[in-house]
Amino acid sequence: MYQDVQYNVDFLYTALYLEDEGIFSRYARWLYQLLCPLMEYFTRERVCAIMVEHYELIRSCLEKAVAEETRPKLHRLLDAAIWATRDECAHGSQERPDKGRYEQETGQYLNLLLQSDTQGAMALVAEYMNAGLPLGDICVDIIAEAMRRVGDLWHGHRISVDMEHYCTSVTQMALSQLYPLIFGQKRRGKRVLVACVGSELHEIGARMVADLFEYHGWDSIYLGAAVPVEAIKSAALEHRPDLVALSVTMPQHLPHCREAVKQLREQDPGIKIAVGGNAFSGTKIWAGWDVIYTEDARNLVQWAEDTL
Repeated sequence: MYQDVQYNVDFLYTALYLEDEGIFSRYARWLYQLLCPLMEYFTRERVCAIMVEHYELIRSCLEKAVAEETRPKLHRLLDAAIWATRDECAHGSQERPDKGRYEQETGQYLNLLLQSDTQGAMALVAEYMNAGLPLGDICVDIIAEAMRRVGDLWHGHRISVDMEHYCTSVTQMALSQLYPLIFGQKRRGKRVLVACVGSELHEIGARMVADLFEYHGWDSIYLGAAVPVEAIKSAALEHRPDLVALSVTMPQHLPHCREAVKQLREQDPGIKIAVGGNAFSGTKIWAGWDVIYTEDARNLVQWAEDTL
């Protein structure tokens, strides 16, 4: 419970630090949706009441800890989270994602993962490539969408965390079998550096970005998950990339991303930086950072091809 409270306060701090009310409101909705099936012995209304009490306790504790000029912002964030929780309780999520053009392929891949069919899942990805599906579509429209649904299943307590990790592991292996094709393209003389900022551990999205750039003839310097800002700066200084791409999945790592952008630009004012990942969904916090942002890795590659 103590760790959970720390996690909640981390999100609150992120929203306060970045002055983005939506970050904590969206988290409050996500947390309520997470807790309802977990606390199935309570009604939805009772879970809502517990969460509202929790936010009020955070308010009473932090009010003594933050500077006086910060308190109005703190109150606005907590008021918005309480409203979002009550609204989620009353109405639930109304969002229904549209089915993509690869709905059948996505469903096939997801079903094999959920059946723990490692061989079948890997063979299916190879089959899609052999059938002539574009690599970008396989990565973004099929695999990334399937992994998003895996996350939703975990969020709804319909699969366990070990199954979620299994799906991630198999997906990494499935992508790796495409490397002879990905790394076999003619070189363009361009270089991209890709990293997950801070303690961010979700790296499949970043790996896909690096792979798509490699497929288009770029040389990728892929640093992986949980890369400290100083390490990113050092790599940028050593490799002199044409583009640095920073990935953030969990919003509490956004302050690290902003700091990385700031320090990279202090080191090299002309450096081109792109940011992306699920943490940026629903927010324009990146707009004042002087960076490139796209929701789709294919669009980022296209922008780089056209611009750099």
